[in-house]
Amino acid sequence: MRQTLSLLLQRLPVHITLYSRATCSLCDTARTELSQAWEKQPFEYVEVDVMKDDKWRVYEFDVPVIHIARTIGEKGIEEGEKIRKLMHRFKTAEVVGAMEEVLSEEGGGNRGKEGG
Repeated sequence: MRQTLSLLLQRLPVHITLYSRATCSLCDTARTELSQAWEKQPFEYVEVDVMKDDKWRVYEFDVPVIHIARTIGEKGIEEGEKIRKLMHRFKTAEVVGAMEEVLSEEGGGNRGKEGG
């Protein structure tokens, strides 16, 4: 039982953030594609409503946008040039491919350990 709990508490190697807005049919389609991608390769997931934070208003007319990044340590995710972005109409295979690219850089995901 203890080993099972330990596995459940480990971070997944990939983190995806979906930037969306309430009245966005493409965002609904994006959620479906992400759900199918999760079946192939589980990932951490957060959804951000771009209308609720001025910081993300840059995506106001570009949603849906996803950021795909490796997880780092207990709470962090990679930032900057290492993030893959997909916008508008993306398919499950594109999401999975971008996750594989992120993991293939510098030894892949670290599953919750510092330094890889």
